[in-house]
Amino acid sequence: MINKSKVRQATLNMLYAVEENGGTLENFDSDLFWRITQEKETDHFRTALAKALVHATRASVDSQRLLETRIEAVLNTMHGDMTAASLVEDIERLQKRSAEFESALAAMRYCIKDKRQDTTDGLEKCSRFVMDLAVIVEGLGRELMPKFEDFPAYRAKLDSLRSAIMRRGKQMALCAAMRTPLALKDQNEYVGLVRCAEMLDELRPQAEKMALAIIAKRDEYEQKLTTLLQNYSTARMDVVDKCIIYLSFYEMEVNKLDIPIVVSEATALADAYSGGKSAPFIHGIISAASKA
Repeated sequence: MINKSKVRQATLNMLYAVEENGGTLENFDSDLFWRITQEKETDHFRTALAKALVHATRASVDSQRLLETRIEAVLNTMHGDMTAASLVEDIERLQKRSAEFESALAAMRYCIKDKRQDTTDGLEKCSRFVMDLAVIVEGLGRELMPKFEDFPAYRAKLDSLRSAIMRRGKQMALCAAMRTPLALKDQNEYVGLVRCAEMLDELRPQAEKMALAIIAKRDEYEQKLTTLLQNYSTARMDVVDKCIIYLSFYEMEVNKLDIPIVVSEATALADAYSGGKSAPFIHGIISAASKA
């Protein structure tokens, strides 16, 4: 569940953007608006994802070293055995891909530490590459192990390799799972990543739904506001203040929020986005509307 105050802020931003677009959704680029609006949340998610991958692979160097050692032991034992050529090729493919994963992980860690980066675009590319390679490495290991049964003469070495593959595979599976971070809700270690993912997943649909509903009732709210104003025209009002009031009307009428909560949220928005005199003015309008 994402923070409702964040939803209200995003809703207000969309209402304001539409008003600045002439009050109409025609030619309003919704996708561009949300890319800009969620830029901060996107950056937070990318950073949280990279740090979660680092945490999940904190023993990666050791597992890779163990895998390399046991692969070399198997390959040395099978050297010259033509009947095992296909298995050797599969093992070498796993060895190569696992080493590529370690290199990609090192690049991602460097990207996290590189303060010269102005955006998190590079960090996202590194993280995606790490996760894609994790899928490949985990899949190669899983497909390889059943083939060991066809070579009983090498059972001792292959069993040792199997345990190394399984250890490596657990790390790869966890990295692969981070492609859908909401699936990690039950793992307390990754609560920060899940929260960032929830924000990106839920903020736009919730805020956009509310904003569109308010826009559909804008004429009604305009008339209601007009009746509450004394010796003042809505045309002279600040656009942000009007949008906050429309949002407050919606919260009272549709969301059925208690008036003190509506006042608290509205004045907080006014303090953040409008002038110093707006909060008392908006408070007065909401109080009058609640008694009308």
